Amino acid sequence: MKTFVAFCLSVFLVLPVFAQDVGTILKDDHIRWSLVTAQIESSLESEYPTVREQTLKNAIVAVTLYRDKINLSNQEMLLRRVYEESKFPDHRELSLALLQAIGGTTAQDLLTHHTTEVEKDHVRAVLASVLRDYFESHQVSAEIG
Repeated sequence: MKTFVAFCLSVFLVLPVFAQDVGTILKDDHIRWSLVTAQIESSLESEYPTVREQTLKNAIVAVTLYRDKINLSNQEMLLRRVYEESKFPDHRELSLALLQAIGGTTAQDLLTHHTTEVEKDHVRAVLASVLRDYFESHQVSAEIG
């Protein structure tokens, strides 16, 4: 019991030091955006469909707004696999929209050679819809706050 109390006390005393270091680390812009990118990349491989769908939407917004800070080009093969193999139509559409938002040769090759003109128009509509939803939700929260 004494050991447990000593452990709890030491954690209680050391925790503010760790919290302070995390704040200092997150002030570095490069580290913060690297963590955001890593989180998106790991969530894209989630086994839960709702997590993957929301991550695809968030990634579209992030890549569109912060193109110079977030680089998901190394996820093009995963997104291509989602497009080709997913049993969820929303995931297929969102992966194409994210590939279009990312740009790059792999994305453009997939969009050019493996989709019809109707699908390309639909991908543009999905991309616009995700961005519209994002901006509308942020406009409403800004008006409330």
